[in-house]
Amino acid sequence: MKKITSKKLSKRLVQYGALSAAALGVADASGQVVYTDVDPDQVLNVGDEFIVDFTAMGTEFTISNPDGLAGGNAAIVFPSSGGAFVGFASGGFQYPSLLAAGDVIDAGAGYTSVGARGDLNYYGCAYSNSQWCNTVVDGYLGVTFQFNGNTHYGWVRMDTDVNGSNLITVKDFAFDATPDTAIAAGDGQLGVDDQVFEGFEYFVDNANRLNLSAPVAMEKIVMHNVLGQQVISQKLSNTNES
Repeated sequence: MKKITSKKLSKRLVQYGALSAAALGVADASGQVVYTDVDPDQVLNVGDEFIVDFTAMGTEFTISNPDGLAGGNAAIVFPSSGGAFVGFASGGFQYPSLLAAGDVIDAGAGYTSVGARGDLNYYGCAYSNSQWCNTVVDGYLGVTFQFNGNTHYGWVRMDTDVNGSNLITVKDFAFDATPDTAIAAGDGQLGVDDQVFEGFEYFVDNANRLNLSAPVAMEKIVMHNVLGQQVISQKLSNTNES
């Protein structure tokens, strides 16, 4: 997969507004991955929660570190309407699976009940079905949700240290904007090879023009909306473009 955005650019475009999620996309032949870097990482102490909104339009999943369960030894997730987690049901509880980078999230992945709370680490390690038990680093939560009547798949990367420091850390998340398109855990994620974007800058002027600046000549800009539809495609040739 060809990455077309950097961590610095991701952070700035998140602040840009309605086009932010679309501009964070990384394109490949199968779809349009919309990636969001949580920068700085969101650390949840006991009693905190964090809302992941994949589309910036209400497709929300809440990650909670509640203080009312076993003295904080719990990690709970809540989907928005039409949402569910890669996982399974057992004994009346819904358990999201602990995914690793590269695991495929698609229609055949197996999911918890739609709209039902997921118990990542309920009462610490008291239940063997809690796959997020004890210390997890760079675990992936697989999700599915409905957006504009279509099914989408995505992931959230985070750490949990339940029964230890009782912290949860949310790092980043992504989804495929093309309906019914599989995504692998970690797809869209930025790597150390993205240094080509070092020195890239942008700003919006008083005339509402998006101005781009780069240390080397730019060749093209393509932007998509949150539905994955292309809204801008323009050839470039200079280090400064509008």
